[in-house]
Amino acid sequence: MGSRLPQPVVGRRIALELRSARPLTWLGPIAATLCGALAASGLVLSGETILRVAIAILLTDPLLGAWRAAWVNTDWRRPMRGWQATPTRAWMLVPYARLGSPAARFSQWLSSRSNFWRQAVIPYVGQSLTALLVTGVIALFIALALGTATFILTLAVLLFAPLESELGENGAGRWLRAGAEIGMAWLIGDAAVSRALPPLDAALVALLFAVSYRGLLSVESRPRLGFAILNLSQVLVIVLLVARGAFINATIAALALGALVLWETLVRAERETASAFMRRAQWFLLVAMVMAALGIAP
Repeated sequence: MGSRLPQPVVGRRIALELRSARPLTWLGPIAATLCGALAASGLVLSGETILRVAIAILLTDPLLGAWRAAWVNTDWRRPMRGWQATPTRAWMLVPYARLGSPAARFSQWLSSRSNFWRQAVIPYVGQSLTALLVTGVIALFIALALGTATFILTLAVLLFAPLESELGENGAGRWLRAGAEIGMAWLIGDAAVSRALPPLDAALVALLFAVSYRGLLSVESRPRLGFAILNLSQVLVIVLLVARGAFINATIAALALGALVLWETLVRAERETASAFMRRAQWFLLVAMVMAALGIAP
């Protein structure tokens, strides 16, 4: 028999846990989804619009949050560590087949994969596989109920988590996290209300705020880089609002950026911590998001 991995202590092998996306700050998928809906409908509200936005929030936060958590919090390489399959006659599904025959070789190959699945895969990553299957199916059904455009965007965002897991949660994967939690959440909120793929200006604003969020993700580890990304993206948001003729919105967004820059100087001078900056920055960014959504609304 091949050597086996030590059996882990497990409870339920099948479990589903819906969880918030756990954004870096309060500013996350919920805020982005609401701003996307605001960009699509403006201040015109109806019972149907409120219901569609609520369903979109259910999709972008707990469901897609659980999908992302299952990918990035699971060590997918662990089942392969220490596993050495050495097929023997005892592994054969057809034990009376002659060793070396095609039937025996196929039987040993199939049995070794079955043992690997039972002894290594299910104990270590079985719950994550269950969570991925259930949350993925539910998310797609909810997205389909909101319309074809939302379904297409949800299909795209489901790919972000495995790519983030591969690239590293604290490396290049941060761009994918920001894109999923802010950019794609904004677009899904827009599509849920408009029932169409968002226009170019909405996509640009969603992208710029995703970049801003990416800057926030680097503030604690690399503050200079984080501030540079954050400030540049917000300047581009203001430029876009001015180009749209939304001068009042652009002015308020500029004031919010000015406040952010003042707080950044305190962090650079080590008179304020990065975590304290994050708590304050989220409110100024939220104001900028609302102004940008209203500025591009029809």
